[in-house]
Amino acid sequence: MRNISRLLLASIMALSLDTLTKAWAVQTLTLYQPVPVLGELLRFTLGYNTGVTFGLFANSGSAPLIVTGIIVLGMLIWSLSAVRRGEFSGMSVWLLGLILGGAAGNVVDRLPDMRVTDFLDMGIGTVRWYTFNLADVFIVFGTLLLLLITMTEKPQLERENNEPKTT
Repeated sequence: MRNISRLLLASIMALSLDTLTKAWAVQTLTLYQPVPVLGELLRFTLGYNTGVTFGLFANSGSAPLIVTGIIVLGMLIWSLSAVRRGEFSGMSVWLLGLILGGAAGNVVDRLPDMRVTDFLDMGIGTVRWYTFNLADVFIVFGTLLLLLITMTEKPQLERENNEPKTT
């Protein structure tokens, strides 16, 4: 039960931080007007994405909302079940919660107007990455760190399982 609480806490924290930063961006920034934070490297630039990752399926109406909503609901059910079975523990539970909260953040943001608020703008000069938001950061870094942990834990578990037992 403790790990379920951690999963939900991480999800709520990620969802809340994402929602608050998007509200701040909408209230503070002017559409498509960059505000340097770390010079050209990091800028705040308000924009909206009607599609999904990298603007794929832009202007597809409610399809991205329906598809991502189903995916997030499936992730929630699977995550609760996997954590309950003990398949995730420690840092993995927190990372899974960040991924889930980030995904939920983009779904919640899409609900009123079928678009996601983006405002983090990275690059050098005209070479820029797609504008993104904090939910995207939680999803990407949570996934990368979870993969890293999973790849390093599995060999450790195999070594422990293959060690001769002494009694």
